[in-house]
Amino acid sequence: MYDVVVVGQGLTGLLSAIWAKERGNHVALVSQGTGKILQSTGLIDGSPGMGEKENTMAAERAAVAASEKFKTLMNNLGYPYHGQLNKPAPIVTGSGYVKWTSLYPETITPVPEEGNVVIAGFQEIVDFKAVYVKENLQKERPKLNIEAVTVRLKKHSSRTMTQLDAARVLEQKEARLNVIGQMRNEMTKQNISHPRLIVFPAALGVNRWKSIVREFEESLDAAVTEAPGMPPNASAVRFYEALKKGAIRLGVRFYMDTQVLGCHVEENLVKSLKIKTTNRTTEISGLNYIIASGGILGGGVEVTSAGLKDRVLGLEVDEFGQYTNCPHNVFPVGASQGTKVTRYGITGGMFSILSSYEANSRLNRLAKEDKHA
Repeated sequence: MYDVVVVGQGLTGLLSAIWAKERGNHVALVSQGTGKILQSTGLIDGSPGMGEKENTMAAERAAVAASEKFKTLMNNLGYPYHGQLNKPAPIVTGSGYVKWTSLYPETITPVPEEGNVVIAGFQEIVDFKAVYVKENLQKERPKLNIEAVTVRLKKHSSRTMTQLDAARVLEQKEARLNVIGQMRNEMTKQNISHPRLIVFPAALGVNRWKSIVREFEESLDAAVTEAPGMPPNASAVRFYEALKKGAIRLGVRFYMDTQVLGCHVEENLVKSLKIKTTNRTTEISGLNYIIASGGILGGGVEVTSAGLKDRVLGLEVDEFGQYTNCPHNVFPVGASQGTKVTRYGITGGMFSILSSYEANSRLNRLAKEDKHA
């Protein structure tokens, strides 16, 4: 018997499991896949899903507290995030446009209004063209002096290389020295000196990102940043792996590649989930259940000719994908709260963090009430 069973291992699922475990709960996480987090940029925007949140001082305090708790967690996990919820920072994307975001990983530096900037692309990467990025960024930041440089990774592949492939190549010392040498030569040829910032695709390593960023900055004598674009982004992979490893270290029990077939309900309380693994069908029991399956966007709710259908607990949902009679010990988080919070077509962001934070705060309050009852 677990204290908390989490369904889903996207951002909301992993955060919910970690924060529940930090409160001393016995926690299990059940998932059929890896969640939408690996398809993200790794940036935390303040707007997705927050349209239904009333703009009250209490709501704002909760959001700020959640963001600070998140930053503390990521710092402890060795993949720090910076920024402030109420002060969005300008980030250059893989297309060259400026995106305003609330929280961003340490591999990303906000783009300045003026100064010298270099866009560095790799010939093997087809979805990040330095010249194209330069043109778009110049429109966004007309006061910047921008130059484009393209170098080779000198690694051959039987398929089109992604930015994640490039990140893995740059884990190799020889590859980094080769890229740094080419960068210096190209910058010398173009009479580029003392750039304020060098923009790379989201490819500055996977596991050794910290030392790689430092090596590039010291060798090129400039700050560097990643420009996240089309998935897979190394920034999202690092994010996911940091959270998952953190959950495992805390002692969260993972049920991977596991499908939830339904639940057993008594007196409006879920007593157990029926789960299916590769080899068998069994049950898992918990006192509380956090549903972080992503709703329509994550496959937790299916659109059928007869309306919306819950693919997790097998319970009835309304036209918005919300449980019509939600069991007392079930807590939907993130996009699982229905289409009202996903009407922008985006899941994740600050809403996921706030949702996980509020669900765990509610669980904590209920535990205290039961203790004093």
